[in-house]
Amino acid sequence: METAIRWSPSATTLQQRFLVADVNGRSFTHCRVESYDGKDLRFKTISTLHKVPAFRAFDWSPHDESIVAVGQWSGEATVLRIDDSTQSVSLPIKHQRLCNAVIFSKAGRLATGLERVRNDFCLNVWDISQRLSTGASPGLGSGRQYLEPIRKLASSEAITSIKFFPSQPDVLVCGVKGACIRIYDIRENTGASALQLQTSCVHNIAIDPLDENYFASAGPPKDPMIHVWDRRIGPQSSAATLGLGSSQNQYGPMVEYRKAFDNSNSTAQPSIWSLRYCKGQSGCLGALASTGDYKIFETKKEYIPELARSKGYDNMTSDGPFSAAHQIFTKRIHQVEHAFDHVRYRRAENKRIVSFDFTNLAGSKGRPCAITLRGDQTIDIYELKGPPLALSVSALSSLAISKNADNVAVAFHDNEDLSGRVDTLFPQEHLIAAISLRRIRANLNMRGPANVRQIKPPEPPNRESDPGADEKLHLSSREAHEALYDYQSADRKPDMQDALNLFSIPRRRATQGYLFDCPKNVDIVTGDPWLQDLWTWIGRAKSNAEDESMVAEGIDLSYIGVFGIWNNDLGAQKNARRISKLGTNIDVSSAVRALCDRLRLPESSPRETAYPKHRQLSLYTCGLGLPRQQLEETVKDLVRQGQNTKAAALAVIHDQPKLAFLALRNGSASPAHRELSLALAGFVKGNTDDTWDETVRDVAKELDDPYARAILALVSYGDWHDVLAETSLPLRDRVGVALMYLDDQELTEYIATVTADSIEHGAIEGIVLTGLTEQSIPLWQTYAMKFSDMQTPLLALSHSSPRYFTHPLIDHWRHSYRAFLNSTRLFLPRVQFDVQSTKLSIPPNRQKPLLPPHPRQVSLRCNNCDQALDRNPENNPSPADPSPAAGITNHGSIFGDPRSGTVCPRCGRHMPRCVICMLWLGMPDPSSKGGAALSAAAAAAGKKRDPLQDFVAVCRGCWHMSHGGHAEEWFRDHAVCAVPGCECRCGEVDGGIGAGRW
Repeated sequence: METAIRWSPSATTLQQRFLVADVNGRSFTHCRVESYDGKDLRFKTISTLHKVPAFRAFDWSPHDESIVAVGQWSGEATVLRIDDSTQSVSLPIKHQRLCNAVIFSKAGRLATGLERVRNDFCLNVWDISQRLSTGASPGLGSGRQYLEPIRKLASSEAITSIKFFPSQPDVLVCGVKGACIRIYDIRENTGASALQLQTSCVHNIAIDPLDENYFASAGPPKDPMIHVWDRRIGPQSSAATLGLGSSQNQYGPMVEYRKAFDNSNSTAQPSIWSLRYCKGQSGCLGALASTGDYKIFETKKEYIPELARSKGYDNMTSDGPFSAAHQIFTKRIHQVEHAFDHVRYRRAENKRIVSFDFTNLAGSKGRPCAITLRGDQTIDIYELKGPPLALSVSALSSLAISKNADNVAVAFHDNEDLSGRVDTLFPQEHLIAAISLRRIRANLNMRGPANVRQIKPPEPPNRESDPGADEKLHLSSREAHEALYDYQSADRKPDMQDALNLFSIPRRRATQGYLFDCPKNVDIVTGDPWLQDLWTWIGRAKSNAEDESMVAEGIDLSYIGVFGIWNNDLGAQKNARRISKLGTNIDVSSAVRALCDRLRLPESSPRETAYPKHRQLSLYTCGLGLPRQQLEETVKDLVRQGQNTKAAALAVIHDQPKLAFLALRNGSASPAHRELSLALAGFVKGNTDDTWDETVRDVAKELDDPYARAILALVSYGDWHDVLAETSLPLRDRVGVALMYLDDQELTEYIATVTADSIEHGAIEGIVLTGLTEQSIPLWQTYAMKFSDMQTPLLALSHSSPRYFTHPLIDHWRHSYRAFLNSTRLFLPRVQFDVQSTKLSIPPNRQKPLLPPHPRQVSLRCNNCDQALDRNPENNPSPADPSPAAGITNHGSIFGDPRSGTVCPRCGRHMPRCVICMLWLGMPDPSSKGGAALSAAAAAAGKKRDPLQDFVAVCRGCWHMSHGGHAEEWFRDHAVCAVPGCECRCGEVDGGIGAGRW
């Protein structure tokens, strides 16, 4: 290395300084930055030191910028003052040889590393702090006064590189040429190393100043290898073991770059000239090769989730002292500049970077900066580039989009009005992805129109100018569901507000109580008819499972789909559906027949079939095959809701054309509906003349919903296969048509085909075929990847797993969803999810849940006896009987009856007072007189008493306590704690919890 540059460790925003060392010119130049406009760096020379002794290594004092130390070719070390060439201190040695390294410590130590010579030490440490602070001159004296090193280490071993740990100035790490890396504590007078790592990468050692457990080292010349070490991972040596010459265990590096610099595109074999760690970002390592190739490696520590830590997976070794170490990985590699002889980026050799150093100041964009020196003495500033262009959404619904021009990120929030700002802030070419929320409607997955603005669907195409417009507009039911969340087409300008609402759907649903209450879930997902149909189906199946109406001959057929019923397939874990352990064979066909007889299902299929009971139960699973009276009531309800065509289609499927005719002419029927009724009447009577054909064409132009098209397909061709070909009709109804009108062979093939298609495309309608069984797992997996919705599959499958079957993917989803709720501070919904999931896992033939309850995470304890305030003696056995002298008798304590809830049931002492009402905290036992009186008073007032009103609410920030009802009232109008002088903003500690909970 001919020249080098170092940035001052004590530089500030007002005083930015650096040092340039000219090895060939034997000079040092101390400079101050005058200005930097992002391109050109202007600086001024403060002082220059010429005629420096010829040197191979140098270091800049960390506590005095005017002092440098040089290691000479003769092995001597000389301490110089840059601003005064007359002052110097020489540190001679006994045997002359090359000095490879010289380094200052913050404690006034100076260490030098020398080449190997027999019977002499090669690592010397001097204490020059007294010499630098005494004397007639301001610092240094002159002459060749001999100073004895305070430590002499590494006998007959060449030292290639040395570094002191910044926070431990008496501990250094050094490289022994071709052998190992050692760490010495110079306070020990044994001469033994504290740690030894066998490696050939012993050059250019660099220590991460922000995490000194990690340091890096480079390979020998012509070997561009870099190792990153963790000093906590290695054999801990003692003087005794080293003195006896015991063998060392082999410990590898944390990260190894075998070929940090590739020479496939250049002619020269590179050597690593310099390794430097960033002073402002942990794990940021810069490396410079002799060819001018400059790279920056960003490393990050391994993230170990809480669950893994609790199981002990974070221990890197079996030794206790090293269990805190974590694996580290490469996050990103920045190619700052290529080699000067690169085949594509070739430049003059004097234009290559020959030295660099990281600054301790951030650049204009807040990223770390490095100062570089080129062979022609040009000095530049390089600011580390940010992450690649990205779009990121936080768990709290904040959106950030990076810009291509200068990589500046702009953040948006879900409650911010962003209309009209997208085009001005981010031109189309700067957006990562054009967000088009075509076909997203108002109140998408959220309650109330205030959450999502009305989005108009695209205008219908012009059928006259585009003859194929009908086929383009009439999407299948599955495609229509996908189009509801379509944000990849660019036919609409991005609407940032709707994008944020889309990304915040899981959190919003959780805050609204999206859990296992199926009718409530149907209300929450208003705007997505497919999810509404799903939860309607699950609700009906759950109701049947709770009253055991799907049990026959000792087999529970709850949550089974049409595919499983028709093919007598209960899955690989079918034994879990046994109600009784008696018997060995599971006869599904016999159970289906017995269940149909028990439910008294009507014979609704007009086709001759060998499996009438299987058809009846399959139709019952689809919600079809209804008795006459129930069918009429359902049709009337649909007509009252304005769904005339759906009511008519339901009647037509059940072969009730008169009922369909009435549905199209009653209620809010439009003229098009009445024309459709005439077309249906003509089809039933067989009057299909030219007038009838014209009527059918006119109706087809005006009615555009799937049910109307299904009726028109039937009346136009008179074949139920044409109805099945109308894929815009919901899958449940198409399966019902197949069960009613296809023969056995066609029905078997149709069910197999549509089931496979639903699984392949993740169609949520296919749940009526697969059921909530093992067969639905691949369908849910595809759905989750396509719609980015893991919440719905988990909540749906929790009804049947692990009650009827288990799968590792469900366990993974359950753990991920709990982590999601915790990350968004939805602690109460997470607890409700845990509790209700455990209840759902209780099979009908067992008392204990298959899903183990989560252990207690919070307990209230008495300040006096340190016992849990739990009245159940099984959970917290009471200690030895207290003595009457403590004020406790068999009839209670002097403070009151323990059943009052305001005193400790163990020692009888009062609980703390509520910080708002100043009364004693606690909840009365419902069986006590006080609890009964409160319940009676609430009943007399016609109000239902919420037990949480008297429960203890504790702030996790300041730990002040109050009654739950009082806390709810207080924090409706305040954010600060009610205790005078306490500045804790308790109302914002659990800001993610829904209204009415704290």
